[in-house]
Amino acid sequence: MSVSDTDFGSKRLHDRQRRLLKARMHHPRHGEVDILVRDVSETGLGGRCDLDLAVGEVVVVVLVDCEPAQGRIAWRKGQSFGLHLETAINPAAVKSPANAERSVEAGYQVPTLFRPSVETKRPGFRTVRPSRNPPR
Repeated sequence: MSVSDTDFGSKRLHDRQRRLLKARMHHPRHGEVDILVRDVSETGLGGRCDLDLAVGEVVVVVLVDCEPAQGRIAWRKGQSFGLHLETAINPAAVKSPANAERSVEAGYQVPTLFRPSVETKRPGFRTVRPSRNPPR
């Protein structure tokens, strides 16, 4: 079942706030999957994922700076879906983590194979053109 945006838009209770961030979704059939959140409201969110979701399935979405939110798939069209949340969330709190908050493995070293070499000269590439008259 899919519902056009104009039909669904007329039934919205809260304004959407545009977002573009990654989140995790716990799905009963597929386990934990990555999703892309495109918009958020107090009682729902719109997103995209590669899975075949069914309308009515209950899922849990994990967003940064928010408690895990349980909801039901309200509509689906291709890879896009809408989720109706059981408890209200604060859309202003839904955001991407700051660079400092992102997990970075401490002490990570670039493998030797991928480090830039100290030598900057390219073989076969000359910076000085030879003269037309060779020395005698």
